[in-house]
Amino acid sequence: MTGVQTCALPILLRILALCHGNICRSPLAAALFRAAIEADLQLNGRVEVSSAGTSDEHLGEGMHVESATLLRSRGLPTRHRARQLDRRLAEAQDLILAADRANLRAASRLLPPGSATELRLMRDFDPRAVGADLDDPWGLPSSAYERAAGEIEAMIPGLLTELRRRLDRKSTRLNSSHIPLSRMPSS
Repeated sequence: MTGVQTCALPILLRILALCHGNICRSPLAAALFRAAIEADLQLNGRVEVSSAGTSDEHLGEGMHVESATLLRSRGLPTRHRARQLDRRLAEAQDLILAADRANLRAASRLLPPGSATELRLMRDFDPRAVGADLDDPWGLPSSAYERAAGEIEAMIPGLLTELRRRLDRKSTRLNSSHIPLSRMPSS
């Protein structure tokens, strides 16, 4: 067998995009985050991206047609089934990125005190953001979906910087926890 042998890197960070119904903003954000992470040599294969909603009203539904159209126009996948955030899913994440303060509060009620999962607003990562919330485009014209995608894309550079920082910190901790062979007890 010829060729380069590759080794799959372990997933070190799990992030989740969160909105109300998991059909408009969070699947749009997750797809855009995933594309940016896959294009980043340091993050690709090390960060898992998913999405969920705080409501159960759209469980099992596909992505809203406007979000899907937007992603298709960028050459990105649109396969998606809405799901609701629960305690188990929330606790499995390193970082939950909520579209707005209402969903941030709903997620915080699911996590026990002292949870390692960090909750942040998506727009926290855009230093030029005006307002904290990513407005819900549901029921609005396609221009509202374009605006939401633009606001998500504006926060991606800040998010990638944060993910690299977290990955570096996690890798340093993992590397420092290994015992060098020279210090292994002999038998």
